[in-house]
Amino acid sequence: MNNLLKRVDKIKKETVDANDKNKQLNADGTTDAFTLLRRKIGLDIKGIRELIKERDEAESSMPGSVRTVDLSHRIRTAIQEIKTETQKLQRMYEKAQDRYNKKNKENPEKLKDIELKKEICELAWAHIKELEDQNRKRGGETSNFIPRDHQSSSTVKQLPDIDNDDFKELIRNDKQIDNVLDRIQENLKVTENIATELGKAAKRQGVMMDNLNDKADDLDTKLENINIRLAKMIKDVRKADRFLIDVILICVLLGIGGFIYSRVRK
Repeated sequence: MNNLLKRVDKIKKETVDANDKNKQLNADGTTDAFTLLRRKIGLDIKGIRELIKERDEAESSMPGSVRTVDLSHRIRTAIQEIKTETQKLQRMYEKAQDRYNKKNKENPEKLKDIELKKEICELAWAHIKELEDQNRKRGGETSNFIPRDHQSSSTVKQLPDIDNDDFKELIRNDKQIDNVLDRIQENLKVTENIATELGKAAKRQGVMMDNLNDKADDLDTKLENINIRLAKMIKDVRKADRFLIDVILICVLLGIGGFIYSRVRK
């Protein structure tokens, strides 16, 4: 009886949730099919996150219980359904892209809308991958309970909700940030090129300094050799001068001796 009541409450809750979802999707009544599907996928993503949270709590309190298995099955089924819906969203974008290409007319507004649809599809697939990763971490597709790494999850950039009507503003802000980052990257490249050129110039100057040092060493060696040769030449010249002086002195002595001898004989 209790199980029957639980199933009735579950069906009632799902019916109410479906009605609320339809009200949210058709809030203005003039929304195009792509936006409706985008909003539905966004709401489904939030629903799957709630299921994962509920399954994690059940796994923490009663690991391996029937409720945990049932929630895991519902999560896998919901992820598969949202994949199918995202594939439809992808086909809508591709058809819009094909129609734009066939017209061969440039329309900036239409092109921006197509680019936005492309980014929405990429974001939807990113959400699906994140859901699959979260599901695996808590035993959704594995048999073991794997604790979630709170430290690593806090460092991951949170994906924006695709059911938010301010999504265009978010994309615009992201593009502005990307443009700023691109300019910073370009400036860094310029700085890198300047640093590279400075490094090359410093290397060339280093080679020139090495050449100057080598030439200075050669000059020192030559000067030393010249000094040695000059010292030798001066020494040789000094020897010749002393020889001449000695000859002159001998001649003077001989003259004096001859003079004295001639005086003595007289």
